[in-house]
Amino acid sequence: LIWLDLKFYSFIMSLSLVENLPFEVLLKCQKILLSMNDKNFILQNFDSQIFGYPVYAYQPNSVLDIENVDAKIPKDAVLVSMRTPKSWTHLMPKTEFREIECLVIMERPPEKSTSNELPANVRICSKADAPACKLIAADCFQHDRYHKDPMIDDQIAAAGKAQWAFNNVSGRCDASFVIEIDNEILGFNSCLKNKNTATIDLIGVSPSHQGRGLGRRLVEAALIHYTNKVQLVKVGTQRDNHASISIYKSLGFQEIEEYVTYHWTPNQNEKR
Repeated sequence: LIWLDLKFYSFIMSLSLVENLPFEVLLKCQKILLSMNDKNFILQNFDSQIFGYPVYAYQPNSVLDIENVDAKIPKDAVLVSMRTPKSWTHLMPKTEFREIECLVIMERPPEKSTSNELPANVRICSKADAPACKLIAADCFQHDRYHKDPMIDDQIAAAGKAQWAFNNVSGRCDASFVIEIDNEILGFNSCLKNKNTATIDLIGVSPSHQGRGLGRRLVEAALIHYTNKVQLVKVGTQRDNHASISIYKSLGFQEIEEYVTYHWTPNQNEKR
């Protein structure tokens, strides 16, 4: 199989009898294709499993990497995302990538209080809370890039968020919090930790209970929990998610960076 090239791989994968090929052959073909791809294209395993087809993220190192990016897209790609600084926006009309969202990065130090008491009805969650958080996540998001892309089915976008929340609470994150009232979990906040920085990775509140300050309490919980543990708490949210930005700013978060997310699909008019 060492003589396989991209065209031969594409031919094999297009055969109607591809399911009859030995698994080892298919796996070898995939590895060869990946080895031939531009190294800036990173296969997203989680997203690919949710969508059922290859999903890539393109990570340009400089503006020079934007040139001829369309010609470098992996042959098996069905969805490619790219996130660049907002100052690069003028370069994107030269590509086939579609603008999806504007992402704002915010940060602030954790609370300085010596008390580690969490806000009312908020507690650190356990793995047993994962199913409840999954249900909330499947129903509460609308501003994320997958829900905002008209080429992506909302059910697939919701499934991705749901599994993301489940994985976070099941152990992927450093710490997760839930707000529980009358024995019902109404929201969650999952945070990652990297050295001296904690990041709010995914936060959501049940749609029927939004607007009651529950999200604010979940953010406050993270700020309290990471007292004396990190130097900064970060979060990313969409520019048009005005409710979230209002909460973060009222809690002292400052905007530090702004990025634009783009998507590419083989047929820009066909919903995935």
